[in-house]
Amino acid sequence: MLNRYLILITFMSILSIMLSCSGTTPAHEQTLLERNWGRSIESMRYMQMVDPEAGKDPNPVEGLDGNASENNVNKYQQSFKETKQKESTTILKLQ
Repeated sequence: MLNRYLILITFMSILSIMLSCSGTTPAHEQTLLERNWGRSIESMRYMQMVDPEAGKDPNPVEGLDGNASENNVNKYQQSFKETKQKESTTILKLQ
């Protein structure tokens, strides 16, 4: 009987030692953020360099004429001005 307990205790202690030494977490895998670290800066720089030689061209930029551009700027600036709030219309007006 004592021999059985001794074998059982020895087996349990060896098993617990083996299980405690084995790691349960897998090896560290890179996250999506770690794999793409710095790519946003690279893509931003690339998007800003559509034409790196543009500063050397003395010709004016073609696009909107001055009057159309001025109207667009004025519309944009007026969009930030406060406007009168319209009175809400309801079915029953209580005074």
